[in-house]
Amino acid sequence: MIDITQEANRWQLSGDLVIQNISQVLDASRALTLTDATALDFAKVTDVDTSAISLILELKRRASAEHVALSLVNVPANLVSLMQLYGVDDFVLPN
Repeated sequence: MIDITQEANRWQLSGDLVIQNISQVLDASRALTLTDATALDFAKVTDVDTSAISLILELKRRASAEHVALSLVNVPANLVSLMQLYGVDDFVLPN
């Protein structure tokens, strides 16, 4: 099970961020508000696969379209490795 909730300018993900759940998370995210400094928090994410990268890119596109910043915090090491493998870490992660 996966969940995405909003607390002020933080979007909290929890559960497994895998292909079976990505559509559910994306749908739920549409009800959330992006603020100028929204953080996408992975602290409670238990598992990820490559579909998590697609979700992140889609949320980054939305933030760009709305002219706001979306940062990632508490990113699991295995997700960072996947981003590096696919060559999107420089675009997605802060330096």
